Amino acid sequence: MLPSLASENLASLFTEIHTIAAHLKHARQPFRNQEEWPSGARSVLLVLGRNGALTVPEIARERNTSRQNIQIVVNRLKRAGLVDLEINPAHKRSALFQLTENGKALLKNLEEAETGFHKSLLTELSPEDLASTTKCLRKVRHLLAGNSSQRTAKKQARLAPGRAVEAEAPLEEDGFPLNLL
Repeated sequence: MLPSLASENLASLFTEIHTIAAHLKHARQPFRNQEEWPSGARSVLLVLGRNGALTVPEIARERNTSRQNIQIVVNRLKRAGLVDLEINPAHKRSALFQLTENGKALLKNLEEAETGFHKSLLTELSPEDLASTTKCLRKVRHLLAGNSSQRTAKKQARLAPGRAVEAEAPLEEDGFPLNLL
C-alpha cells in the first residue's frame, strides 16, 4: 500500500527539519573549537540569558534534553567563566546557574553576529511565509512534546507508583509549550 500524500508531506517536512538543523549547527556555531565546547553551549547561554538563573533540571526541561548533558555543558561554561552558580534558596542540592558578565557579553556578541545572518535570510522570505512556517512547526513541536510527556508519565507511573508527574512546560500565548531552540 502506498503512503498517503499527507504521510509523504510529513516525511518531507521532517527531512527538511533535519537538514536545516544541520545547516544551522554549522552556520551558528558559537565556538570555533568543537572539541572544547559541546554543541549545546550556545543554547544554554541563550536559555540563561532569556530566563535568568535556573537549575540544571530547569535548563534540561527548557532544552528537552537530559540533566546529565546540561550538567556537562554548565560545568564547562563555569570553568570558562561564562556562568556562575549561586545557592538556591528553594532547594539545597540544586544550585542556580546564571550568566556572568563575560557570559552576557559573549551572548550579546553571538546575537549581534546572528542578526546579520538573519537579515540575509529575510531578503528571501516574506513575513507571511515565516509566520505560517513558525505556526506549523509549533504545532508539530506541541504534538511531539505531548507524545513525549505521555511516555514520561507512563514510565514514571511504572517506576514509581503514586509519585506525581512533573508539570508540563509553560505555554506561550497561542497555547503551545515554550521550548527554546
